Amino acid sequence: MEVVIFSTASLDGRIATRTGDSKLSCEHDLRLLHKWRCWADIVLVGARTAIVDNPGLFVKRYPCSRQPLRGVVDGSFRVPHNLRLFTEMPWLSVVITSWRGVRQNQLKYKHLSSKGVRVIIADDESKMNMKRVIYRLNELGIRKVLVEGGGGLNWSLVKDDVVNKMEITYVGKVLGNGTQVVEGEGFLTVSEAPSFVPESIRVCECGKCVHVSWKRIP
Repeated sequence: MEVVIFSTASLDGRIATRTGDSKLSCEHDLRLLHKWRCWADIVLVGARTAIVDNPGLFVKRYPCSRQPLRGVVDGSFRVPHNLRLFTEMPWLSVVITSWRGVRQNQLKYKHLSSKGVRVIIADDESKMNMKRVIYRLNELGIRKVLVEGGGGLNWSLVKDDVVNKMEITYVGKVLGNGTQVVEGEGFLTVSEAPSFVPESIRVCECGKCVHVSWKRIP
């Protein structure tokens, strides 16, 4: 199983401004993102990203022989039933949630299931353990996971130490506030934090941003 986080961030590590503006990517960066989507068996976002951005998560800017699964990690099952994920090719969509989330939203569960959306129960409580999430995906034959954040989901994955690579494009902007690449309570000491080393560093064709591939090391 390989889990890759892809983010486009400002120099101060923000993926959106304090008003939610996240339009940081150039066309070359978007093409790279879609290349990674084509690589993946499933593309994951968190509940907040699904609600705020309402993404389709399709591969459009890169030639690809098939569309990956599109998934949202939502322990409380709070995502609306009318998101693009559930209205556009819903049979490719997956909701990863908890028993508590399903019990509290049984009508939504039945509605989405009737449309072909797969609802995967990965934990008992709404604050899910990402190791269990990855284990359930692996049980379904999913081997390549691309994560497009936001910061809360990224933190959960890093905290539970299931991330193999981070693909980060750094844009020459300083936002000063807003959503970070990783947002959570944080580690108490540097030694607790997982370590990554740069595998490659490439200046984008636009000349205004740099893409760094980070690999997890023991």
